[in-house]
Amino acid sequence: MTSAEDGDGDGDERSGSGGAGDHCGEEAAKTWWDAWADHFQTVGDIDVGVARGPGAPHDDDLGLLGDVAGEDVVELGCGGAQFGLALADRGADYTGVDLSSAQLAHARANAAGVGASDATFIEASVTDLPLPTDAFDLAVSAFAFQWVEDLTGCFREAHRVLRPGGRLVFSVDHPCYKLFDPESGDVARSYFGDSPRREYSEPFDAEMVVYSRPVSETVAHLDDAGFTVEAIREPGYADPDEYESAFGGFDPELMADVPPTVVYAARACPEL
Repeated sequence: MTSAEDGDGDGDERSGSGGAGDHCGEEAAKTWWDAWADHFQTVGDIDVGVARGPGAPHDDDLGLLGDVAGEDVVELGCGGAQFGLALADRGADYTGVDLSSAQLAHARANAAGVGASDATFIEASVTDLPLPTDAFDLAVSAFAFQWVEDLTGCFREAHRVLRPGGRLVFSVDHPCYKLFDPESGDVARSYFGDSPRREYSEPFDAEMVVYSRPVSETVAHLDDAGFTVEAIREPGYADPDEYESAFGGFDPELMADVPPTVVYAARACPEL
């Protein structure tokens, strides 16, 4: 998984059902990221910092994180851990989880590079965390959950490892942005379609499978897992010049019209 936006896989986009018979879900995500991690981390040149995704100001927590000093923080789908290491620098006791060993190799190298010797990294699925119950104050994720097929399972595990009243703050690609063809501006997909976006990359011999969900569906998954949604942010600018052409094929002209990123903040309700 990743701590930044999903990218251009240098291949052909396909549609598919995402059903049990398809090469999808965790197997596809792990295969993709193990194959693509070196390219992504090198070409993306991602700095350590609080980065929510395209359109979100770098190192701006949008008023959602607060003071993390002394808090136990877990990052779900940490990728190269650039986000989490920024929180560690602010005094958090940081654990990063990712299913890609290749991504975690970059995370460990990044941690060594900034002297974060206390950071812990675990190779695991975000739907089956090898972590104790009620262990964390805050769970974060940046542009990773769109790679997760079983989102309710992911949120239930986040709820389990959080202490009562703990917070989950995460960003994903905005479900509206990828509806549009960036070249023509025409609507290319239905907002209500339930098929994942698929793109096969010949150079990496892997398929990218990304799940884009309506905002209401993500909120429903959070509610089913025992969370109360406290905030939803859609960062962005109306002026295309405010954007850089972000890694992953995001277009400044289109981002000025359609938000590329959505951020959710939710609190874990105590179980009755």
